Amino acid sequence: MEIDANDRQKALKAIVIAALIAGILCLHYLTFPEKRYYHAVYRMLFYLPLVLGSLWFGMKGAIYVCVSVSLLFLPHAVMKWEGFSITDLHRLSEGALYICIGLTLGYLVEKQRKRQETLVRIRSLAAIGRAVSEIAHDMKTPLMAIGGFTRQVLKRLEPDSPDGNKLGLVIRETAHLESMVRKMLDFGRPIELRLEEEDLNKLVSDSVETAQQVAGKTGVKVEADPAPSIPPVVLDSARVRQVVLNLITNAIQASTEGDRVVVRISLNTPMVVLEVVDHGLGIAEEDRDSIFEPFFSTKRGGTGLGLGIVKKIVEAHGGSVSFSINRDKGVTFTVRLPLRAEMYRVSDNDFGKARGRNRSKSYP
Repeated sequence: MEIDANDRQKALKAIVIAALIAGILCLHYLTFPEKRYYHAVYRMLFYLPLVLGSLWFGMKGAIYVCVSVSLLFLPHAVMKWEGFSITDLHRLSEGALYICIGLTLGYLVEKQRKRQETLVRIRSLAAIGRAVSEIAHDMKTPLMAIGGFTRQVLKRLEPDSPDGNKLGLVIRETAHLESMVRKMLDFGRPIELRLEEEDLNKLVSDSVETAQQVAGKTGVKVEADPAPSIPPVVLDSARVRQVVLNLITNAIQASTEGDRVVVRISLNTPMVVLEVVDHGLGIAEEDRDSIFEPFFSTKRGGTGLGLGIVKKIVEAHGGSVSFSINRDKGVTFTVRLPLRAEMYRVSDNDFGKARGRNRSKSYP
């Protein structure tokens, strides 16, 4: 119902703009040509649908109004053409100014609208982060108690006791819940980066070697494609390793036996680009806009926080993360990180404040 109401509202606004343009054009075509002052006033009235179109529909609205008015007003301009006189030059310049004002207004409205959407998103995610952090903190202590007491009881049972499997299941599920709580706490906490010069090739190679244990169980092959001439990168190695492992794990889970996951590194100064390429099932079209949203997951039992944490860490480094659909099949996740410390900016990100700290040396 909400979508239908929005569509009706947009249609009504479009009708209002069209009616204004039609009414002003009727005034032009029905008024005697000799009454130039009336026509000058009518031309000024064309700014009204232009402003409304820009405010209501952004750049698209401005373009549509400019094109519509220009095409519909053209016959009247041709009838009044005087062989490139001073009056014709004035009308042409007035038309060019009209188009420039329309495009500028549409651009400014579009920019302000995106900024407002970003602010709303930041505030909503910050509120979610605080709520998640409080819930996870309250869950942490009882889960630790459940897991600890269950292990103690399990140790006292006989090896062949039928209750051993049940307690083992409780311990495994408790460990799963504890893992979810850790992710929720990571999601809710502000990130504190400890920046150092690191060899990104080595970091990726170590991460790939770690991921081989998971990949071996599913029959997926994980490979690293390093960049031989890449300089040291200023980053928080533990956090970036978390990013790489998270993306590799997602790629492995999306792949089937015999598939290959490749982690590529390339240099695109002043950024270093890290790509995790899989040839798995891909991402459904209806899920692509929500893939980085918190608590959105297509995996059974997933928290939906993995990619949200990845995005949080990457943006805290002053970088960006995105994905693209491969031509054959699968997905490529692309992480862009600044090479040097001066590229890093301390700012409020989507989930809290990221603070950069260097443990070994300072950078200009």
